[in-house]
Amino acid sequence: MTSGERGSSDGSIAPDPTVYQVPVKASADEPIRSNFERTVIDGVRRNRLDQFCEIPVDHESLRVWGNTESTPADTGDYLLFADRDGRHGGDYTLLARVAHATILDLETATAFTQTIGWGEDPNDAYPHVMFLEPIYEARLDRETFWNTLGFKGWPNDTFSGINFERRGSTFFSEYDSIPDFIEEIRGERIYPVESSDPDDQIDPADEYQTLEAAITDVRARLEASSRDPAWLERRLGDVLVAEWSRALEGFKPSGTVSASTAATFDQFREIYEFLEPELEEVAADLGVGSHLSFSPAKMLFLCWVRILQAEIGDVGAPLSQPRLNSILRETYTVEDETETAARPTHVDHPIVSHIRETEPTVYAFTAPADYWLTTVEYRAVSFHDEHRDRWAGLSDGDVVVLHARAEPGDDDLASQAGGIIGVGILGKRFEKDEPWWRDEHEHGEMQSLVASFDRLFLTGPVDEIDTSNSITEKFTETIDREAAALTSDSLPIAQADEICVEASGTGFPTQSMHSTFRTDDGGIDRDRPLALVAAMADALIEVSTVNVHKPYRGTISVDTLEGLYFPEDQGERILEGIETALRSGKHVLLTGPPGTGKTEIAGRICAALADDYPSLYSGYETTTATADWSTFDTVGGYMPNESSEGDGDDLAFTPGIVLNRLKDSRTGAQSNELIVIDELNRADIDKAFGQLFTLLSGQSVQLPYTKDGREVELTTTADHSGSAGPADHQYLVPDSWRIFATMNTYDKTSLYEMSYAFMRRFAFVRVPAPELPEGQTRNAELRLERLVHEYADAWELDLDRDVAMAVGRVWRKTNHAVDERSIGPAIIEDLLRYVTQHPESELEYHLTQAVVSYVFPQLEGVPKRRKIVREIAAVEEIDDALLERAAGEMLHVTLAESE
Repeated sequence: MTSGERGSSDGSIAPDPTVYQVPVKASADEPIRSNFERTVIDGVRRNRLDQFCEIPVDHESLRVWGNTESTPADTGDYLLFADRDGRHGGDYTLLARVAHATILDLETATAFTQTIGWGEDPNDAYPHVMFLEPIYEARLDRETFWNTLGFKGWPNDTFSGINFERRGSTFFSEYDSIPDFIEEIRGERIYPVESSDPDDQIDPADEYQTLEAAITDVRARLEASSRDPAWLERRLGDVLVAEWSRALEGFKPSGTVSASTAATFDQFREIYEFLEPELEEVAADLGVGSHLSFSPAKMLFLCWVRILQAEIGDVGAPLSQPRLNSILRETYTVEDETETAARPTHVDHPIVSHIRETEPTVYAFTAPADYWLTTVEYRAVSFHDEHRDRWAGLSDGDVVVLHARAEPGDDDLASQAGGIIGVGILGKRFEKDEPWWRDEHEHGEMQSLVASFDRLFLTGPVDEIDTSNSITEKFTETIDREAAALTSDSLPIAQADEICVEASGTGFPTQSMHSTFRTDDGGIDRDRPLALVAAMADALIEVSTVNVHKPYRGTISVDTLEGLYFPEDQGERILEGIETALRSGKHVLLTGPPGTGKTEIAGRICAALADDYPSLYSGYETTTATADWSTFDTVGGYMPNESSEGDGDDLAFTPGIVLNRLKDSRTGAQSNELIVIDELNRADIDKAFGQLFTLLSGQSVQLPYTKDGREVELTTTADHSGSAGPADHQYLVPDSWRIFATMNTYDKTSLYEMSYAFMRRFAFVRVPAPELPEGQTRNAELRLERLVHEYADAWELDLDRDVAMAVGRVWRKTNHAVDERSIGPAIIEDLLRYVTQHPESELEYHLTQAVVSYVFPQLEGVPKRRKIVREIAAVEEIDDALLERAAGEMLHVTLAESE
């Protein structure tokens, strides 16, 4: 018998079964993972599928798998499922026999795919359908198996037959046959549920005598079933069950409840109605019975919630049949709000002041809690392209009320405590080209239209949300936990509705994702949002509109340098060096001769970063270092208190130019402004930076100053906790904050030296002057002329050939006179703009004047400046007598001096 054959029961030779590898990515937010859990682990009700094809499997709950293959698997083949972790990690999990496989026509396959819930798009179709029975746990060590077959990693395909005879395989040295291998790796059967005694099978229940009997029976059925017992827990979550339990405390059916309790019951009822179709399927699959007037679906829900309440512990009152009945039928009475504490009408809150002073348009944006997690990460809201008109209609200063609905964005996520979670003031609008939100990653539907927040206030503890990682990098349990934290202190939507009705006679606008608060006559209604903010004021905490925890991982477009000319690929190389420095956590020091564009480059890049990454950067500031700088200028110090009512002798800490980049001086909110320090080494670094040395090395530091009785702190994100942002005495340094500094190489020996300890905090990026052709051959002259014209074209200057050659020769003489003493093209631009304003017949005089005006200031303090001046004087188009007089006055050198 060959390796590919096996004996059948009648003695004939039958082919060995094919074993297909089905690696399923371990990440909970992968679509294939959701499909696997939905149709292989949880199962699908038979009556949902029997309209599409013949199902020769005798069970009410089916296990199904599918793909786009055009040839069906054979009955008796096996699927070997695995949890895949990257290219080389993971474990084999299940072994499933193919009981029946078929290829559906396209129309049937599309309908089947949508019915079973596999498709991400309405047009998706998986024609190859396999019904699986039985399914076993797989007892197979991945590393050992891969060594046996010579595998190096998971296949790219998610459905591929294993070639046991591949080159290098020792499979048939270790196993007698493929059926023997299958028998050896087959573990406990998980579908259909295996029982050694037929009497142990649980028959469908009929009528329960008591609720306790029902709970005991449902618990047993859940434990015996192959269905995941955490199905309902995943959809609800501990936080939601605990909130319900607290609301049930003291609740008497048909009694009176507070408005907030009624809002919780509204949410309770809404979620039950949302889950009811699935509960009916699960109840029928498990064989759950009824009790009194309660259907099996209601009994399953009631018992399952009671089981979850028991697991959570003593957090409130248990759910009972009368209580659930009262909630679902709304037989209770909501107490009159006029009998309770009056709602606040006048509060001191920045949003209230903003609405009253600026009269903006106010919107209500509605989305699942998991959507708002990405909003917290990027401090922005998104629009699909079909809503471009709505996005374009937004203005800076418009206000948005954030509403989290209870239902999650995906079935694999838990429902949350829906309600109003915050309010914000909109800032700039922009378009993005990369996915941020979960739907974009999973379904490829880009929400490229984005509006950022200028100020944002939330009710939930944001410090419990990991904003350094994308939502696609988080497991389902993490998303559920963070969504629960975000919505934990929300204003229930029923209560928000009541507040809105009281304010203007109209409820909260939930008719679409992007709604506008409007009056009956179509105008902008600001009474409702003002009332909502007043009711939430104590719970609203301002959060930074920049993500302080997220490092810079972006790219810098070459368009940033548009209008600047660099020979060959020099511009791209400069950008590459800066980009690498930013990604590696370094500050940036641009070095090079004067006039090479260092300050212009730094400013442009900072502006581009603030424009392209508003969730990281709130702007930038440029300053010039001086020899007089001290820590008073950079860090800050005591100054007379402007608010003092006395004689002005009271002193208060005032932040310096660096600390002012980290906190908005007007609002006190966290900011993240990049800073450009021009000519850095003109400052005495030790005197000017002091405690910033420690900060630049990534460590927090306390300053020798106090504010409101507490020491002023410069704090890193690693040492900071709390959702309210830094306290008044704290300055928090975002992970993406950077200093951009410039240094002229002409200065490096004549001014303050920078210590190695300071320099290693920076990445040095060289911005050199262009290489000018040497010599006076015809070829060298033509190349020099061509280079000057290339720069002139970039500056939109129209040059005569004589002017180009004269200025080019001055440039060459200046740069070649002394090693490492050059000037950059910006100074040449100044020369050209000066000379072209005058007649060419006076070129000698005006070119000399231009040199005196623009080149001589760069030579002050340069040790060998006389040699440079002598070389310039040798240019034919230079008036050497005029140049010598100016050199004596300005540079204190004469051309006649000996070396």
